[in-house]
Amino acid sequence: MGITRFFVAFLTACTLLVNPVCGADKKPQAPLVVVTAVVEQPARPNRAIPGTVIPLLEATIASRISGYVVQTPIQVGDRVEKGDKLIILDSMDSKREKQIQLSIIAEAKANLTHARSNLARDRKLQNTPALSRQRLSDRITEEAVSAAKLDRANAQLKQIDDRLSRHEIIAPFSGIITEKLIQKGEWLEAGQGVVTLLDPTQLEIKVLIPANIAATLQTGATAESFFPKVATTSMVSLRSILPRQNPQSRNQPSFWTMSNSTKAVAGEEVSLTIPLGLKKKILLVAKDAIIRNGKQNMVFVVDDDTIRGANVQLGPSINGFFQVKKGLKAGEFVVVRGNERVRPGQKVTSIPLTGASPPTPIVEKKL
Repeated sequence: MGITRFFVAFLTACTLLVNPVCGADKKPQAPLVVVTAVVEQPARPNRAIPGTVIPLLEATIASRISGYVVQTPIQVGDRVEKGDKLIILDSMDSKREKQIQLSIIAEAKANLTHARSNLARDRKLQNTPALSRQRLSDRITEEAVSAAKLDRANAQLKQIDDRLSRHEIIAPFSGIITEKLIQKGEWLEAGQGVVTLLDPTQLEIKVLIPANIAATLQTGATAESFFPKVATTSMVSLRSILPRQNPQSRNQPSFWTMSNSTKAVAGEEVSLTIPLGLKKKILLVAKDAIIRNGKQNMVFVVDDDTIRGANVQLGPSINGFFQVKKGLKAGEFVVVRGNERVRPGQKVTSIPLTGASPPTPIVEKKL
């Protein structure tokens, strides 16, 4: 095997010595590049503005009565349904008060029965000498007073029952406990908060919009929201812009309705791309065509299979494309693959980019 390899190497060397310029008469092939066209289409300028996801329903649940806390069956992070118990107060005093009131009601009922019996008996004697007018009047008054005392006693019982029902503080809506403000064994004052409850299913986006942009927007306007944490986008619609500016920033608070399918949490960062002004025709070039040359942006244009460099002035990006403000014309072909291997004046073989579609400005989407 060693001898065979030696002779093969020897014959190869001899061949090169005899014809050292073998293949020199062949022309080098032009490099292959992938190109795509500069397109012109109607679009609307836009601006990305940061915002925050906020809850529509968040409340600090407070007690309506004072009392001693005996149970706290919830913890931070628990999900509760409407009507679930949050805090339970000691109710022994109110229960004793109710027992006393029930006895007062029983006595009032007995007095009213007795008064009505006396009045009925005296009415039978109404037209006889045995009954004076004053006595009949007294019986009527006695019956009315007894009835009023029973009504008052019943009303007081309802007050006691209402107070008893308030010893259990319940959730007014379904949500997540985000803060617990009271513990077992503490004294709770009327009006004091016990928990903070947040409904994670009802969210919207708050964005501080410059006043000059806010003046161009109407209720129902749409924009695209981008959530950087999960790198997802969704469409939102304008619910309201408050008619109040911050005197320092000249921004106005705006509120945008999210789709129910959007997965987000309160406090999450979001960016809204908001449309500005009217639609107009703009030039768009693929992002992959852009080459940074110091502080200047440039592209390689293919004219008659020859590379030409062109400096370009760019606007905002739109779905994988840049707006071209200066330097290109619609229909020109720019290199998007292989531009690192070519130079101005070089001949190339170009093929169109497959699977590419014209850019669709995000502001044209509907919610």
